[in-house]
Amino acid sequence: MEMPADLAVFVVEEQDTVKARVEQMAEHLEGPTHSVHTHVPIGSPSRELLQVSKTTSAELIVLGAVGHSAMDRVLLGSVSDYVATHADVSTLVVRPLKDSEVPPKLQKIIIACSGSPRDALMVEWLRCFKFNHAVEVHLVRVLSLNTFYRQDIRVKASHYWKSLTMDARRQLLEVETSLQTMGLNTETHLVEAEHTSEALVDYAEEHGCDLLMTGDSDSGLLARVLLGSTSRYVLRHATCSVLIVRDAAARNSTDHHVATED
Repeated sequence: MEMPADLAVFVVEEQDTVKARVEQMAEHLEGPTHSVHTHVPIGSPSRELLQVSKTTSAELIVLGAVGHSAMDRVLLGSVSDYVATHADVSTLVVRPLKDSEVPPKLQKIIIACSGSPRDALMVEWLRCFKFNHAVEVHLVRVLSLNTFYRQDIRVKASHYWKSLTMDARRQLLEVETSLQTMGLNTETHLVEAEHTSEALVDYAEEHGCDLLMTGDSDSGLLARVLLGSTSRYVLRHATCSVLIVRDAAARNSTDHHVATED
């Protein structure tokens, strides 16, 4: 197909306009940050963001969520959804209040604990931020309960369930002890639910949480493109901001192992 003669001029003008907006945003970050570098690549936003994160060895990608309705949040194809799913590093998707010019606040944080090493990783991420002592951190562990044919009654009466509950409470207390050394207000909650992801989203909404932190349980490239993981469900359905914490080294190592096996 023939390209319009003025296409190059249009691209240059558009890039100059975007550069001006990016530089203006950079000015607001010069105070609290050590240094600010701007990039305005040309191409697919999702792929270019991931590429810049790799070339700059970024440890965190911050994105804004543009959908507020339930339908907006579950639709595939958005930049935030793609980047948050495919990034090798931690990703923060900021979801401001609907139809509000007020900047997002950070007064209540929910950490989705799982009893795995990812819990400690999320605690270390919190250490990187300077929170005031008024911030509440809710540590929530969801125990999956199968209610099909009321199997939950039999399971809850078993020795296995009692042992599982005790271990979960102990693990929550260990995480809470680590957080209390930062001077943060903490609460621990053990929730029994049929669906872990839904329980986390419901808890965050009921308690008015501003940020939901979750580890990434996806391992390998194939798992990233499949639906159903906790992090992906939370990302699409939560009404608050979501921080997906990842161990980039472990994630890359897993991808390399899968590629080698293939």
